[in-house]
Amino acid sequence: MPLSSSFSRLSVLAAAGLLGAASSASATALPSSHLYERQSVSALPTPGMGFNTYNAYACSPSESTSHTSIDHLQSDGYLAAGYNFFQVDCGWVSRNAQRDSSGNLETNTDRFPSGMSALSQYATSKGFSFGLYSDAGYRACDTQSPSPVMGSLGYEAQDAALLQSYNVSYLKYDNCYADGTSGNDNAPKNPRTDFPTRFGKMSSALANVGIKKLLVCQWGVAQKQSDGRLIGPSQWTQGLSTSFRLADDIASGWINVQRILNQAIPIALNKTSGPGHFADGDLLEVGNSGMTIDEQATHFAYWAMVKSPLVISTDLTAISSAAKAILLNKGLIAVNQDSLGEPVKLIERRSYNYDLHAGKLANGDMAVLAFDWTNTQRTINVQFGDLGVVSADVTDLWSGATQTGVSTYSKQVNGHGSIALRLSNIKYTSTAAPTLTYINADKGVLAGAAVVQSCSGCSDGHDVGFVGNGAGNTLTINNIPATSSEKLLYFDYVNADVGFSFVGATNDRVAQISVNGGSAQNVSFPLSGYDWGRDVAKGYRVRLTGFNSGTTNSITISNPNAYAPDFDRIGYVA
Repeated sequence: MPLSSSFSRLSVLAAAGLLGAASSASATALPSSHLYERQSVSALPTPGMGFNTYNAYACSPSESTSHTSIDHLQSDGYLAAGYNFFQVDCGWVSRNAQRDSSGNLETNTDRFPSGMSALSQYATSKGFSFGLYSDAGYRACDTQSPSPVMGSLGYEAQDAALLQSYNVSYLKYDNCYADGTSGNDNAPKNPRTDFPTRFGKMSSALANVGIKKLLVCQWGVAQKQSDGRLIGPSQWTQGLSTSFRLADDIASGWINVQRILNQAIPIALNKTSGPGHFADGDLLEVGNSGMTIDEQATHFAYWAMVKSPLVISTDLTAISSAAKAILLNKGLIAVNQDSLGEPVKLIERRSYNYDLHAGKLANGDMAVLAFDWTNTQRTINVQFGDLGVVSADVTDLWSGATQTGVSTYSKQVNGHGSIALRLSNIKYTSTAAPTLTYINADKGVLAGAAVVQSCSGCSDGHDVGFVGNGAGNTLTINNIPATSSEKLLYFDYVNADVGFSFVGATNDRVAQISVNGGSAQNVSFPLSGYDWGRDVAKGYRVRLTGFNSGTTNSITISNPNAYAPDFDRIGYVA
């Protein structure tokens, strides 16, 4: 029999009336005595903004390209807009696979003949703080494999002192060669148990010399706890770093934005990113090849609204005026730097039509982002009722256009284009939250390889897995009431299928859902976390069509080509 449950089980964004999927994944903080936990909020109260050399120059930056970048950052308005640090990524350490006679990292004088102290002084003379890169392994990440560049493993205190002598205020700390120096040790993506210990040594060493900003660049790989549970860096880096990479490296192409935002969604919902501990979506690709200008704009808008650090990484001597305008967008920068530090949350994904994200700002305003999935020019109509809003004043953060006291906002966008809004003078709905009725998936009709399995985070301790990856592996839920053709359903599901760069991963699973035997409707389910047995996304909104008036409707979930997520239960308004 269906089980009744209060709508309050869904994540209701406090004081904003927003409805979105919650997750049962819980945060795991380090002890409060840890130095970084005491320092981090004051060290990074809002997401960092600056420049990193990697996307423009890979592991071959130079003194000359660095000076040129610093000059353009200062003269072309980036510093004034808030981009206030300059960071050299891989390439500054010598490539001779050894340290100097004192055990220090050697500078690559072929690329930086004047050394790091001189470059740091140049950056600070132009108004920037200075950052560098190292690695929590025996070797650092490098474009050559095996790498000839020394890492900091075992030398944390000595390297922290060297960085302090260069007046470094921010370290990007990578994760290559943790187990050895062969090419096979380059970039392990398997879950490990040593992340907090290995990265924690550098965290403490930096704190001891007064360097307060640390990015743990661990690519979103799971940490395996003593009880076997898998958790992500948003949890184990709490109290250890001021920011953490939420996913694997970004690269050119829209698919990488898709992959990273699908991994950011559960972090935003679980409130494990905020002042002093921001989720980093990786360097901005704005200005680089591989995406249309509309895709670059959506990429920037999402990074800004999810409160990722905004780190330019392109050749500023060749950037287009359109890309520059994106990076200097005052409205989106203001949202990113809002003192509340709260990331936007996914409100609803309209199949593969468009996404709707929203979140609170410190003064009571709301940031809203809607963007296209169809990759075609079309009109998106944002209904404020979906945000729990009756009416609001609107500022379009792309055009600057304003409207007062409206309940919708429509705009034509190009493929993968976006609507970025700031709502103010908001009037929220006073309608009481409805009651949901749930049908547990393990009470449905299973076919083929679909199976009931244990799930400690699920509502009754079980879910249904192995749906899809073959036409006959299906889950059918019967007796869903409806009063019209379209109905909004609420799915509790698990997707811990974390993917990485350069393999076509999107970090979502797609279910094909047929209503009453009709045509299948594709529904994208983003990641819910890292652990298949515990990390349940709750209240994920899915609008389907094809229902009949009455109580005998059914949905059948399948995917002949790939696995769908695992399903805990499906909720509906009776």
